[in-house]
Amino acid sequence: MPQTARELAFELLNWNRRYLLADSKLTTDIIRQRFADIFTVRANGREYPANPENYLTFLDGFKKDIAAINYQITQTVEQSNTVVLCMKAMVNRISGNTDEFEAMLLLEFDNQGKVTLWHEVYLPRN
Repeated sequence: MPQTARELAFELLNWNRRYLLADSKLTTDIIRQRFADIFTVRANGREYPANPENYLTFLDGFKKDIAAINYQITQTVEQSNTVVLCMKAMVNRISGNTDEFEAMLLLEFDNQGKVTLWHEVYLPRN
């Protein structure tokens, strides 16, 4: 039975918890486990065309000071190959600081269950 968009999204968050850490080894092959060969990233009003190569460069910079990342999902809405996650994201830094965000993440998946759209709006929490 094919996985639902919700199930794929939850697996993607687990993938993030494993690979978006400073001490994790990330490669284009690992990115291809979850992301299509060509996909779109939209974050807080900016749009980026992405592929495993340029996304690896971005993620290597993004994760360089992350000790742990976690999510608290408050609501999900699913339709076909698309899911929206409302959540709180907590990013523990190597320095010991924690950043908290209120986020809404819209994900679209292709027929192979890989991300074709990552559209996130996030706000820092006090």
